[in-house]
Amino acid sequence: PGQCPVVISLKKNNFYLNKIHWGFKVPKLGRLVINARSETLNEKPLFKNLLLQNRCLIPADGWYEWKTEGEEKTPYFHHADGDIFFFAGVYGGYRGKLGCAIVTMEALETTKEIHERMPLIVARSHFKEWLEGSDSNSFDEAMVKSIKHHRVSTHVNNPTNNDPKCIFPTS
Repeated sequence: PGQCPVVISLKKNNFYLNKIHWGFKVPKLGRLVINARSETLNEKPLFKNLLLQNRCLIPADGWYEWKTEGEEKTPYFHHADGDIFFFAGVYGGYRGKLGCAIVTMEALETTKEIHERMPLIVARSHFKEWLEGSDSNSFDEAMVKSIKHHRVSTHVNNPTNNDPKCIFPTS
């Protein structure tokens, strides 16, 4: 969340790349929202309009989740051996600051042992449909089934750390 991601959006049949901030500042909640549950996107006032007009794709080569075991949280890196994939996202602004949230879904069995949620990964063949809002079933099941994960150092817990040690496997 300390980095500003590049997102892909579609307006009037033109694709755009935008560098924006992670999350939406929501004054009513008093916190930054970085995830949006796919199951309730149409119901939540915060996301309903964004889902209709401000969808985006967030390129990634991996993501982190923390597995809770008792009092301990252990970080894991999820990846596809260097392949790039694209998270479904929504974006919008508050007081001139543009931000995005990753659309999440219930984790598949392959990742559920680490965390109960995961990013919704959009199939390349459905990019335009996702961005236009004409395809609600854009999930890339084949890509997700190829996702691997490994334990990483708590070095990743410090958002100022942005180096290869964040993804090195540990035992």
